[in-house]
Amino acid sequence: MRSSCLFPTLAVELVELIASFLEGDTLLDLRLVCREIQKKTFHHFARRFFSSIKTDLSDDSLRRINSLSRNSELRSYVHGLAFMLHNGVGRGLVWERHPWGPLSAPLEVEAIRSLRDNLIQNLTNCRSFFIFCRYPEGHPDMSHVTITDAVAVFFALVVDARLPVSSFHLIYANKYSRTLIMDMRRLPKLLYRQPEFKLVWGNLQKLSLEQYLTLDNFGFLLELVLSAPNLQTLLLNLGSHDLASEFMHELAESANFSKLRELALFRTCLRAPDLDKLLGIARGNLSALTLYHVSLAPGRNWTSFLKRLSTGFLALQSISLYYLWASTPAKGLLTFPDLRKTSSFCTTSGQSLNMFYSEDLKSPTVLGIEYSGSKMPHVLSLLQTTTETS
Repeated sequence: MRSSCLFPTLAVELVELIASFLEGDTLLDLRLVCREIQKKTFHHFARRFFSSIKTDLSDDSLRRINSLSRNSELRSYVHGLAFMLHNGVGRGLVWERHPWGPLSAPLEVEAIRSLRDNLIQNLTNCRSFFIFCRYPEGHPDMSHVTITDAVAVFFALVVDARLPVSSFHLIYANKYSRTLIMDMRRLPKLLYRQPEFKLVWGNLQKLSLEQYLTLDNFGFLLELVLSAPNLQTLLLNLGSHDLASEFMHELAESANFSKLRELALFRTCLRAPDLDKLLGIARGNLSALTLYHVSLAPGRNWTSFLKRLSTGFLALQSISLYYLWASTPAKGLLTFPDLRKTSSFCTTSGQSLNMFYSEDLKSPTVLGIEYSGSKMPHVLSLLQTTTETS
């Protein structure tokens, strides 16, 4: 009993350290012990529960955000706003729509105007935005508000408010990592040509696009990348088909990635010259590269790519390579040497190595590798001399 009475007298740092190991409900129970504990756990509590807030654009969720924005202690902790598809979108509000598809005037909805004003005046640290669609949207009739309508509302908000958006993540994928498709009828046409959009998007530092690429959304998604010249992190998951290869070609020909530090390509395909050009633009600053389920079109093998990577990318500190295909997923899967069994390689302090094996228990092969550390050129050299395709 005596030790528990002494707990509130511990230094703030110790109380926060203990709180960091607690489950959410347990932390909330701990905060009910006394005012002193509430005070000493407030920073951890606020950062844990309010760093990112959610809305489905329903009247109820927007009211909760409005209440939070009036709390002078909590609102500064809000750094992200996530648009989530949950039990429908936009419930409790009246939405007007153009005959040709998009919502006609989302900022004339009072709750949306309040959200815009709160982002400008109160939630001043909230500059990261997430839009999640976890199951096929389909093509419901235009009387329903969908997650693609929420995308349109997001852009109307940030463009009208001139918000300096720092991070944007458009995730149309389910729990099986299958990319889904937007309903492009619901987005305003040529949004990316507006000067106000260019101004807002010029601040963007992190961009994630997980979307099954189609002829309808090709131009829109491409412009989201090309209109962000200050990107430091780019993640693309577009689907492994010829249209994705064309997208990567257009990106390689037109993008300016001079500030890019992290590049991640998931479940896509591209030609070797386009991959070379994309990485070449970012050569000076690129510190992290992830390639997952990437198909390299015929013309050059992965070994020559690894050789180029080992000699010209001095800032590279982290690689993640999984399931790389020499042409199509029907043949040419890359296998790696088990670096743990290589006599010339040993991990030391400041390095991290993970190997990922096939499910063949009789003859396991390495299908993926993660490495971070200062011996990157040596690791890439080992990979290029012993890597094979099967």
